[in-house]
Amino acid sequence: MRALLLMLLAPVAMLAIQTVLLRRHGLPFTWRISGRDLPRDVKRVNRIMTYVAFGGLIAVYPLLRGELPWSYYAPFLPANAHTLHALHGAALSVAYLAFVYAIWTATRQVELECRDSTPTIARKLGAAPLTALLAAFVEELLFRAVLLADLLETFGPVTAIVLGAVIFAAAHYIRSVKRYWTFPGHVVLGLLFCVAFYQTGTLWLPVGLHAGGILVLMAVRPFVRYTGPPWLVGASIFPYAGVMGITALLLLIANVWWWYGAALCR
Repeated sequence: MRALLLMLLAPVAMLAIQTVLLRRHGLPFTWRISGRDLPRDVKRVNRIMTYVAFGGLIAVYPLLRGELPWSYYAPFLPANAHTLHALHGAALSVAYLAFVYAIWTATRQVELECRDSTPTIARKLGAAPLTALLAAFVEELLFRAVLLADLLETFGPVTAIVLGAVIFAAAHYIRSVKRYWTFPGHVVLGLLFCVAFYQTGTLWLPVGLHAGGILVLMAVRPFVRYTGPPWLVGASIFPYAGVMGITALLLLIANVWWWYGAALCR
């Protein structure tokens, strides 16, 4: 449970720092972290604190266990056949999302249009692969190699996976966001990554699934306008929050479960 306690400290520290900054601006206390109406420098510090908190948790957790970080994380990133799971995971995410967007395009739930200038689109597309890989790698280190691995030492696999998925989803709503009804979609997304981690015992498959999903969403964002109802197509860059997106995620979970041995049944 050390990982969970550490993660609970992160929003407390962020809220404390935000409160100090608000006091300097003569503004009242607020429970929302990085709300849209806060001063720009406060939001900037909050964003930096998020990165620092993630990095700090990843670095500190192994030390609390009496291990060096590279010694702790190495077994989760073996240089063997498991490495190919990353490519398989990425291919699965790309294939499933491509299928979803193809259906939406055919049924006119989304429309294709260039939403930015050509240089802007080129810059975004060029940054997409590295951004997807880095974001997926950091989040999987934190939420699977730290949080879920710790939960699995305390609880049975089903309980640990459900808790890991819910906490993963909740972490995306610590800072103020535009919408909260997308939470169930984040939970199911978390279930996918948690099942993938448990089935394989390494980070390669969840990193591939995660990175592939981010890559597709970043790649289509400059060209897609969502016209269908939110309950069906989700909202903005959260297509997995709608009914069809959640259904696709559940099918992908079943696919991963079957492909990698249905270890939860053993």
